[in-house]
Amino acid sequence: MHARKVLFGLMSAVGVLVAGGAVAEYPERPVTLIVGYPAGGGTDIQSRALVPYLEKYLGTSVVVENREGAGGLIGATYIANSKPDGYTIGALNFPSMYSPIVQGNASYKEDAFTPLANQIGGDLALTVNKASPIKTVQEFVDAAKANPVVVGVTGVGHPSQITALLFEEAAGIKLNFVPFNGGGPARLAMLGNHVTLGFMNLNEVFADHRSGELRVLATSGATRSPLSPDVPTFKEAGYNVQFNLLAGFGAPKGLPADVEAKLLDAFQKALNDPDYTAEAKKRELIMLPLTQGEFAEALKQGNANLAELWKSKPWTK
Repeated sequence: MHARKVLFGLMSAVGVLVAGGAVAEYPERPVTLIVGYPAGGGTDIQSRALVPYLEKYLGTSVVVENREGAGGLIGATYIANSKPDGYTIGALNFPSMYSPIVQGNASYKEDAFTPLANQIGGDLALTVNKASPIKTVQEFVDAAKANPVVVGVTGVGHPSQITALLFEEAAGIKLNFVPFNGGGPARLAMLGNHVTLGFMNLNEVFADHRSGELRVLATSGATRSPLSPDVPTFKEAGYNVQFNLLAGFGAPKGLPADVEAKLLDAFQKALNDPDYTAEAKKRELIMLPLTQGEFAEALKQGNANLAELWKSKPWTK
């Protein structure tokens, strides 16, 4: 009888432990946010700007981990292959993380991610070093028609290269690309005059344009950006080019419903926190806080457009 009581007591204790594990609320430990680009680039900066507010509403620490390389492919692959438990999330950029799928060199598919929320949008910018004699879009086109032109881009299949390809088609020119591993390295190369011409994320070079270190000749939005109101759009310059990037967050597919709900709630509250919006305005981030449904739909449409572009203007071989 005594042995049976002891056994029953042990089984009851195990039952309490199991039950305790089952009802434990997410999150119990810090969450890792993967950024697949170098520190100091646009994605890194904007992600870190949101982290304190995400921590506030998640109720745990959020640790940014830069897993750079292959133009964001390493980070994207890591996110896609992570355990879908809510403890690994990541920056989810379009088109950078989706173009490898179209190219055929990604091990993940479009549905490998659970989109959570979009943070910002942004224009792309035709940019030149201050030492360049080129001062207008037309002068850039004339130079490209006269001699082969080398332009820097922030990565293969990144929004800067996609914009450059659209511009190639609209202007009837051919460009030679030098891809960098993210916006940070590309910007430094532009500032150092190692590459005198480039297509860049406006978010990363507008301050250099204002200081005169770099010159932005045109931007890719439907209207002029508030970051550079003195700069015409490509359409204003006479070229039918329009393209915008998306920069948000996602997780591996297969999140438990309660974990996904907690993340969605935390992201929406963080993105709409008055202190965050004030800081984002101060940092001059172009806010585009899309909900999960809106973000997913934008990605779906964007990927369809990307696949169509690949048919006529493949960006790698």
